[in-house]
Amino acid sequence: MKKKQIKKRQIRENGNRRTQIKTTSDLKGLKRLRIFLAVIIGVFAFILYAQSIKHGYTLDDHKVIDQNNITTRGIAGIPTILKTDYWYGSGNDELRGPVYRPTSLIIYALVWEFSPGSPQSYHFINVLLYAITCVILFLLLCKIFNKQNLILPFVCSLLYAAHPIHTEVVNNIKSLDEILCFLFAIISIWLFMKYISTMSKWSFILGGVSFFLSLVSKETGISFLLIIPLAIFFFADYSKKSITQILILLVATTALWLIFRTIIFKDLHQNITTATSALNNTLYAAPDFASKYATVFYILLRYIGLLIFPHPLTSDYNYAQIKIQTFSDPVSLLGILFYAAIGTYLVFNFRKKSIIVFGILFYLLSLAPVSNIFFLGGSSMAERFMYIPSFGFCLVITYLLIQFTKTENVKPSYPPLTKFFSSGKTLFLFAFAIAILYSIKTFSRNKDWKDTLTIYSRDIQVSKNSATANQLLGNSLILQVATSPIQKDQQDTFALAKTYLKRALEIAPAFFYASSNLGYIYLIENKIDSAYLYLKEALKNGPNDVQLNYYFGSTLLRLGKFDEAINVLSHAISLNPNNKDAYFTLASSYLGKGDADNGLLCYSKIIEMDPNNSAAYYYSGLIFRSRGDLAKANEFTNKALSLGYKPN
Repeated sequence: MKKKQIKKRQIRENGNRRTQIKTTSDLKGLKRLRIFLAVIIGVFAFILYAQSIKHGYTLDDHKVIDQNNITTRGIAGIPTILKTDYWYGSGNDELRGPVYRPTSLIIYALVWEFSPGSPQSYHFINVLLYAITCVILFLLLCKIFNKQNLILPFVCSLLYAAHPIHTEVVNNIKSLDEILCFLFAIISIWLFMKYISTMSKWSFILGGVSFFLSLVSKETGISFLLIIPLAIFFFADYSKKSITQILILLVATTALWLIFRTIIFKDLHQNITTATSALNNTLYAAPDFASKYATVFYILLRYIGLLIFPHPLTSDYNYAQIKIQTFSDPVSLLGILFYAAIGTYLVFNFRKKSIIVFGILFYLLSLAPVSNIFFLGGSSMAERFMYIPSFGFCLVITYLLIQFTKTENVKPSYPPLTKFFSSGKTLFLFAFAIAILYSIKTFSRNKDWKDTLTIYSRDIQVSKNSATANQLLGNSLILQVATSPIQKDQQDTFALAKTYLKRALEIAPAFFYASSNLGYIYLIENKIDSAYLYLKEALKNGPNDVQLNYYFGSTLLRLGKFDEAINVLSHAISLNPNNKDAYFTLASSYLGKGDADNGLLCYSKIIEMDPNNSAAYYYSGLIFRSRGDLAKANEFTNKALSLGYKPN
């Protein structure tokens, strides 16, 4: 009898031992599978955008990198970056406002220190950080949905990585702020989830640091003040104490961020505000409350349309590409009904803590800061605004695909890589089909972002009714041939530029940038009367634009209106005291009316700013010669020749 009992016990112990070995083996298999899938996601995201690494600067890249007098100082510029607003170094006060995003600017400065002037280095960083974001997003989903298999995290991350609506963010170097904001936010969620499960103090502290970095990357990170607690509430086995601690830390971190902003912006001039004109945000042109919010819901529905069917894409949805709507417009009404429907769904299903509820909440909360519902921002609509909310969309779509294909998504499974893909054949068939279509569009759209002229030339086909799109294309064409030695190329390109600039003025007659650029073209073409008309009109709407004042002063000089030229050019210099071109033209204006003393004073100012300016020395020498001061004339003329000046 005892022998039988001993034998039974041995069999039971052997069985337990085999179970332990199997469990250990399963856990190792799960870990390997998770690593393989993470690598697939990262490599896929990187390859998808690798072609953009060879691209040049586009859109606002110049203002924050190579034409920024702070980031081009390299490491030496970082202290200034930390204590000034985002656009401080751009040299354009009209852009400045209460925008504090030092993280991306610090990266630009560091890259400039070691690889100055290379857009390829910056593009590489954007692509790399995007791929890293997709990997961390996958790992976060694995942690959140640890009671399920890896199908949902993989499919959701795959769709997110492939979605074409991200092309603006990844290809436009300046949009590194969007990438960093989301990257630090999801790292923060991952760290707080780890804190809940391990009570690690370092996870708690680093979670707060990461949230702060998200906030200083871009202001839209504020939405994670609510998203992080929601993620814990929905998916973590938390205690009241732990979630209370996290809430206190998040609120304290937000308060610290607000204090930083207050200190940094205390000396910001009151007249310096972020551009909030109807040219950038159509909603400023809405005549009343009703039309404003009818247009808002029209835009919000268009976002859903672009998430589902991302075509056509454009970098410009400005005035008047989006028309002001009324509540009688069917698309606006449909937008209101759609968002009312999902809002109602959330009210009745919030307590279920389902994946679809969290996905919708994530979408709405991350969309809120840029929705124009609570306050009007700098743009009416932009694809970059969907970079973070699109994750909520991908999560909902993945959940619906799993339900539709009846793929097992609850029972844990740890198969090898080959069996993983065969375990949900129908789901992967749909997911891969969507990812392939998205990838084709993404790959095609990447090509449009080659450089500024290419993106504007492509997007004008979509944004024909945008004043800024027409003006920016016209300006890009001017820059392409302004110094071209081939007269025929310059004439043809200027003719095309005029077409777009005049179209911009048809849409927005007070658009002074368009008038200014037209005046500049006529000035180069020596059509002084036309230049005068356009520049004078532009000056009514942009009296403090430095370049515009310089162009108009030059035109007045050519017309022989010396006193007027002196007034306008003096104003240009007061706006930018280091404008050497304005000083040269001002000197010519003084000399035109016979005032050699002030002419000489202008050249002295130029020499003071630039001791090696040979032209200033040469023209000073001519003035001294005309006065009969041959000693001074020879001194300055010889100095000019020694510096390489070649008289005509």
